Amino acid sequence: MTTTAAPQPSTVGLGGPVSASLEADLRSWVRRQGVVVWLDQAGHYRGFVDRLQALCDAGALPYEVYAFRGSHLALMMALDGVAAGTEKVPLVIHLPGFTEESVRSTPLFELYAAGVRYRKALDTLVTEAAAGRVRPDQIASFKAQPDMTLAGADAWLSALLDDAEGGIAGQLQAMKPTAVFDDLLTGGFVAGRISKLDDEDALWERFGVWVGLPGSWRDTTLPPSRPRAEDVAFVAASWALCVEYVDDLKRAPVSKHLARVADLPRPVIETCRAVAAHLRERHPGFYQRTADETEALLADEADAARAEDLGKVDTFRFEEDKVLKAALAALDRAAYDLAADWSDMRVDLKSASTSFWLRDDPTRQSAWQLVRDAARLGQTIARAGERIGVDTRDGGGLEAAVNAYVERGAAVDQAHRQLEQRRMALLYPQLPEFETLRTRLDGMRRAWRVWADAWAREFNALCKAQGFLAGASQQQRMLFDEVVKPLTQEAGTTAYFVVDALRFEMGEELYRQMEGTPATTVLLKPRLAELPTVTEVGMNVLAPVEKNGRLHVSMASDTGKVQGFQTGEFRVSDPETRKRAMHDRVGGGTCPWLTLEEVVSRDSTSLKRSVAQARLVVVHSQEIDNAGEKGVGPAVFDHVMQKLRAAWHLLRDAGVRRFVFTSDHGFLLLEDSVASAQAHGRRIDPQRRHVFSPVAADHAGEVRVALADLGYEGVNGHLMFPETTAVFDTGRRSMSFVHGGNSLQERVIPVLTVVHRTAAGGSSVQYGIKAEASEGVAGMHCIEAKVEVLAQRSLDFGSPKDIELALRVPDAEGVQVELCQTRGKARIAGGVVVATVGERFELFFRLSGAVDARALIEIHHPSAVADVVPCVPDARFAVTATRGPAAPPSTPAAGFGAGHGSWLEQLPESGVRQVFEHLAAHGTVTENEAAAMLGGPRGLRRFALQFEAYAQKVPFGVRIDVVAGVKRYVREGSG
Repeated sequence: MTTTAAPQPSTVGLGGPVSASLEADLRSWVRRQGVVVWLDQAGHYRGFVDRLQALCDAGALPYEVYAFRGSHLALMMALDGVAAGTEKVPLVIHLPGFTEESVRSTPLFELYAAGVRYRKALDTLVTEAAAGRVRPDQIASFKAQPDMTLAGADAWLSALLDDAEGGIAGQLQAMKPTAVFDDLLTGGFVAGRISKLDDEDALWERFGVWVGLPGSWRDTTLPPSRPRAEDVAFVAASWALCVEYVDDLKRAPVSKHLARVADLPRPVIETCRAVAAHLRERHPGFYQRTADETEALLADEADAARAEDLGKVDTFRFEEDKVLKAALAALDRAAYDLAADWSDMRVDLKSASTSFWLRDDPTRQSAWQLVRDAARLGQTIARAGERIGVDTRDGGGLEAAVNAYVERGAAVDQAHRQLEQRRMALLYPQLPEFETLRTRLDGMRRAWRVWADAWAREFNALCKAQGFLAGASQQQRMLFDEVVKPLTQEAGTTAYFVVDALRFEMGEELYRQMEGTPATTVLLKPRLAELPTVTEVGMNVLAPVEKNGRLHVSMASDTGKVQGFQTGEFRVSDPETRKRAMHDRVGGGTCPWLTLEEVVSRDSTSLKRSVAQARLVVVHSQEIDNAGEKGVGPAVFDHVMQKLRAAWHLLRDAGVRRFVFTSDHGFLLLEDSVASAQAHGRRIDPQRRHVFSPVAADHAGEVRVALADLGYEGVNGHLMFPETTAVFDTGRRSMSFVHGGNSLQERVIPVLTVVHRTAAGGSSVQYGIKAEASEGVAGMHCIEAKVEVLAQRSLDFGSPKDIELALRVPDAEGVQVELCQTRGKARIAGGVVVATVGERFELFFRLSGAVDARALIEIHHPSAVADVVPCVPDARFAVTATRGPAAPPSTPAAGFGAGHGSWLEQLPESGVRQVFEHLAAHGTVTENEAAAMLGGPRGLRRFALQFEAYAQKVPFGVRIDVVAGVKRYVREGSG
């Protein structure tokens, strides 16, 4: 048996255990404060202080002790030289009969003011000394006696402790409560003594001491049969949970079972809390059963509970449920701070305050994550305010409006985007309170729309009054010559990222991820995109096409769309002509034009060769815009951000030290653009967010600007836009991703410059990933994984403790990965899994695509910060079709593609491969056919035992049917 004895102060020369506790408390005060002035108004402690002085004279104390015994002069003379000087001398000064007021009129006041006041009521001292050593009812009984003294308290507690010194009682007294629970739940020494009546009585006595266990609760919860070790543990643990619940409660409990909890000594309450926390951490299964059975005894408490009354710890399941419902109600009444407070305590799974009931329930984690993101959107809307707040009388114009958006408004759009991303990944019918949660999220969409419309109206009114074209320093057309070209005149290569639809808040997110890079200057500034905010305008003016601040526009006469901009002898209208215009302006041997995908799929050596002779390399990305137009933007946005960071790292490793990130325009995320569509003449006239018109005509709910006022040459007419975030009615399908208008979300673009003063240093550590499939939950797949150090080529003091990971599908086109939740030493942030090196974690995710299938996943490091070897787990995971089921394949090649052979190679070469190949080709295999392929009944039995493991490796589902007594294996899905 292992026992852990709590250290106790020596009672030698002090009088007993209560006096020893008092001395220990004094010693602690002196150690922290130096000079302690003890005001003993009732004079209870004269004899004790006399004994302290004797111990001090004998050199047994680490501090000096002085006492007032009727003469101020005598005490002052005794202290002469002791309390003087700059350093505090460890010192106790006992002043019996004095209070804070009476000491002020004595010569001792100066000394009192210089020290720290100490007081200790005898009643409090007895409780502190005896709690956890004798039962609370024994403490209460002793304190109820008249004329209580310190000597009497010492004698009383000594007698009780002496009675418990022998046998099992003495052994229990030397153990910690948590150690006894461990023993009872693991079949230890104490558990083996339960059968002896005397030992059982000693254990109940000790639980009464530790957690204040009353006999009434024992009678209520103990089964009528002879108790087992786990029964005893349950009774004591359930009471400890009740005490924790009441202590956390902000009102008095309503259950009669809990009426006496408030009277327990504070040390006993703290012991109960420690026991509850220990059981949650070390014995979660036992804790869950105990809490649920205890909750059933507290039905009246659960009925009366209000979230506002509950504390920070969800001791019982009903607490978490009540708070979730209350948080959803708070969102409904726009009490966003309250909803955020509740959700913040429950979303961070590494926090000690996280609800126990969320740890193993990803669905509840998902619900709380959505609540937190919704609350944060509400908070950012409140901070941003209903208006932009530009006062034109004080000279405020477009620049002031842009600054207001950068400082306040962009955070709203970022919170809105992140909520939409989280909604797409997490909002599934399996979530608790699903319907209510979906309704609240819909409400947050409306709240954002109201805010965005108000800012759009104000911004358009400002543009109408002061002009739509910003000053030169904020014009998109001036960006190349003012920002990019000067960087290219320095030695080396500059990378120019032109990212379709990277709006300002996304650039701000990149800025935050890059700003801490050593020896690097990172700057983020806003500019206003040209109108209309569409790719054919914005992408072309990111090349040097302006002349004297004006743009010569080429417009198609049949479609009314911008084709490009004239510069010199050619028109800039596509990637090739943009590259030509840029190269002509900056010079250099070459001007590589690379897609973002090309950059991230190449290594630094290959990139280094590509940029060797270039002053400028252009990286072009259309992923955000393409995904948005296809209706899957929120699922892709974070992946594009990861690729941008990876491309930055790879190009820096290739020797590039200067970077510019910008975009052609931003976008709006609208929940139902058709329902709120705005009519404008014929449906074929407008684009989604703008109209070119040859005549000046004003329409209700619209703003208009002459093309000439935008500094456009070569074309006449006007541009018209909705004054809100509405789209024009074009008769086309609803789109949640739209652009082309004059809102701040579409017009404010980021200009992010990154300049490295030193070359990138290579990593000396190589990491690997170990991963295997685990049991999924609530429609989510699960893998258990760990990042490990594979090789370390030299001493390395700067290796990251956390590594970013992402999932992708290597063998199937068009499959989207949705990261849902993590459990263990990892978290999801910015669309990646941030995993602690060397620590195991679980990742829950979903796969969706055009057809039902089973796909492999690859875990990789998306940002290229470290050297990480990717990992492909053995198992395949089901892909949920989002566009209806696909027809079964007619041949293996049609259904399973080029990877047909590769998945077969993961299976044993015996008849197992033949069985699954037959399934892939024909869809069914009877048991008799399988036995023939597997070499007979014995091979079939081995196959049946390993069937689930084999089935995880194939790109289709397999079920077992029995038809007319014939067992057969049937393929599901098309792969």
